Formats: sequence, structure tokens, C-alpha cells
Amino acid sequence: MRRRDCCNPSESRHFRGPNGNGVKLAPLHDSCSTQAVLDSDFFSYCTSLKPLQLKAIGELSHVRHLAEGEIVYRAGDPGEALYIINRGAVEISQDNAGHEPAAASLTRGDMFGDLEALTNLPRSQVVRACEPVSLQVFPRKNFGELQRRVPSFFQYLAEHLANRLIQARDFALSQSDCLELSGSLANFDVVTIYQTIVNSLQSGELTLIDERSEVMGAFMFEAGQPRCGQFHHLNGEEAFWQLFLSSSLAGSFSFSSNERATSDGIQAGQITRKPGDMLINALQFRDEFEELKSSLHGGKVVLRRAKLNFDWHGADSSLLREAAEQIWQIAYSTPVTVAALYKHCAVCELKIYRIVQELVASGHFMLVPPSAAEKIA
Repeated sequence: MRRRDCCNPSESRHFRGPNGNGVKLAPLHDSCSTQAVLDSDFFSYCTSLKPLQLKAIGELSHVRHLAEGEIVYRAGDPGEALYIINRGAVEISQDNAGHEPAAASLTRGDMFGDLEALTNLPRSQVVRACEPVSLQVFPRKNFGELQRRVPSFFQYLAEHLANRLIQARDFALSQSDCLELSGSLANFDVVTIYQTIVNSLQSGELTLIDERSEVMGAFMFEAGQPRCGQFHHLNGEEAFWQLFLSSSLAGSFSFSSNERATSDGIQAGQITRKPGDMLINALQFRDEFEELKSSLHGGKVVLRRAKLNFDWHGADSSLLREAAEQIWQIAYSTPVTVAALYKHCAVCELKIYRIVQELVASGHFMLVPPSAAEKIA
């Protein structure tokens, strides 16, 4: 059986947004995937297959590895295969020369190339690896055999295509020329929302409301550039990272464009990096966080002190050292789960998990598995 590093059911997914009227959006291209079918994303879908069907997927596809900057395909190339990202990230643009800004960024679990592979049309965009990437490649020439041996695979593709059409309709209805956006976070993920605002080059405030109708976050944009933000108890870039780390946001969002972005609800926390860099970093952080979180049993492991004094040898950052000292004080006398640390720290969950990993490696803490957590409590 060939290598199949695609079939990992523990990985969470996100989707991309379609074109709307009057605003430049991440286009309705062959790389879109949908939030509406999270329960049946490719990795979860693979868990529903029988061993012979999994074997067929492995035999009728192959893995392709690309370094950062390498081209997956260019506009005009034949649509000979569809792709699913196993690891890493790619960016989609209209310009083969790379002069145009990326229209969309895709990461682990996203599918692209499906429309052209299914219709045998030439590629209309260029796809470039923005970091080392591993792709599961399904050649068009194998579709007939794949249909015979794994018929549900094409039902899975049809569901994704149908939901993208629904999303295209809903997104078009939610927009106006002045970019007044609103909708449910169950239908649109933060990547779609963010790219829409950035590409519009408008100023305004993005507000996120939870299911209790309370504001959980707000971000100000100036000419499409995120300038400051607040999410939960975090500010600035830490708030931005945490927004993208949150795998299941429930509630609604709205964006109101204004000539000058002002908000009394955002207390502090400036954002100075470029919008594209922010998004790429956020997607990379999300991948890293999922791996760290999985290694720590979803944050359910308990920290128990194993050293008398604190001595930080981790990354040379005052913010990380301060957070590490805070975690040390919290768990010094009372064991606490890793997940419970978030509400006490001024950094995003990824950095908390990095700190915990460092403190465990340096012998400050030992990890108690979830099965023993109740005894400790």
C-alpha cells in the first residue's frame, strides 16, 4: 500500500469564500472548501471507509512534496489532477509571474484543482507553495477506477461543490458596495471574512458576537490593513493569533465600513505587520497548535510541579518569560490542566502550549494524563 499521510481524522479544517458583487473577494475557484461540511471533511470522511476502500484511495493517489516557492501548477496548465493538502500551505493567485497579491491561502485539509480536474479544463490560476507542503494528488486518469472502487468519494466531492454554490449565493447577498458584511460564523470562517476585508481595501470594524449576544472580539481595519484588535481578554497580535486558533467559533460577525476606523470597545494592542504575512503566520500557527494540542491530549493533561525554583531557558522574549512565570505561579501549588491556563495568560494558546512544552522539557513540571486528572482534583 502506498504512503497515505492524507488520512488523519484528527485534523480540523476550514473553508474559502466565493466572489461577491462590488468587492474583490477570495474568488470562487477550485480551491474552496466549506464549513458546512466540517463533519464530513476529507480526513473524517476517510474514517468512514472500509479497509479495501482506504487501500484504493492509497493506490489511486500519490504524495507530492514541494519546497517553499515551488509552483504546483500555472494558469493554462492542463487540469490533470485534484489536490488535498496533507501538510503546509499554498497560495492562489491569478498572475503566473507572481506580481499580483494572493487571492486566497489554503492550508492542511483544503482541496484545490477539483473543478478543472472534473471538467478537464485548463487551469485558470497559479498555485504556489508558501512553505514546505505535502499534497495528496488524485490524477484525473484514475477517476474511473476510483468511482468503481470508492463511489462515495465522488459523493463527497459533490457535497463540497454544492455547499460552495450555497456559500457563493449567501455571500453575494450579504454584501453591498460599501462592504457592510454580516453573517453566521457557522457559514463563514474567519479566513474568508478576513480576506474579504483585506481585499476590499476599506476601513471599518469587524465585530464578533457569541451565542449569548455578547461581544467576544473586535478588530479595526484601515484601508484593508488590520490596525488593532481585541479577542476575549487578549489584545493586538495575540488577539489575532487566538482568533485563528479557535477551531469552533459560534455566533455571528459584522463588518461596518467607515472612512476612519474608531472603536471605544478596543482598548489597546496595535497590529503593524502586513495583512498577507499576518494570515500566513496565523495559518502556520494553527497547524502547529493542532499538533501540540494533540500531543497534550487536547489540553486535558494536568501540570504538576516537579522543581522547586523557576529558571526560564526558553525563547528570549519578555512576553514569553512573563507568561512562563505566570504559568509557574499558577501551577506551583495547585495542579491545573493546560487548557485552563488560557484565561489567566496574556498570550495566545499556541504560546501557552509552547511554554508548557519547554517547562516540561526543563523539568519544571511533569504531565499527568487525563485518566488521573480526577484523582488529582
